[in-house]
Amino acid sequence: MDKFAEQLVKKQDSTKDTMKRACVIILAVTVTVISLVMVVMGFALAIILPVCAGWGAWYFLKMLNIEYEYSCTNGILDIDKIMGQAKRKQLLSIEVKKFTAYGKAGTCPEEEQEDDSVTTFSALGFSLMGENDDAEEYYAEFEHPEYGKCCLYFNPNSNFREALEPFLSREMKIKLNKH
Repeated sequence: MDKFAEQLVKKQDSTKDTMKRACVIILAVTVTVISLVMVVMGFALAIILPVCAGWGAWYFLKMLNIEYEYSCTNGILDIDKIMGQAKRKQLLSIEVKKFTAYGKAGTCPEEEQEDDSVTTFSALGFSLMGENDDAEEYYAEFEHPEYGKCCLYFNPNSNFREALEPFLSREMKIKLNKH
């Protein structure tokens, strides 16, 4: 019987995301004002610019709404990035048994070391799948065939962790039980 679990989390907006939204709105308003001035000056085709600017702003703002879908099927962790509830991109796929480190973020001394050769994946957010969410920030380190040494930060809730942790290697389960 297949073991399957999934969780959907919405990315928390950063200051950078807020600045992107503000710039898009300012740009759309500026294009609209300039095109209206052009229409008054006799350029009738400039009336199309506000429509294009409005549609472009709407599309870009929609794509800034990012969600992450975690799914674990028989020990394979897949993380997808969903932009604007329309465009899906696979962020990562890895076998859980290949984790070399796993636990709550901030609990592992290896995590404190800065290493430029590590590829970091951040799929942090708040859960969209329930009010009594107990999701905490976790990390996982592993070797990936395409990206090399990697570190993943994510927010699995207790149901997702229960589905994920049986597939950890024996050494990882021992380390996990010590914490």
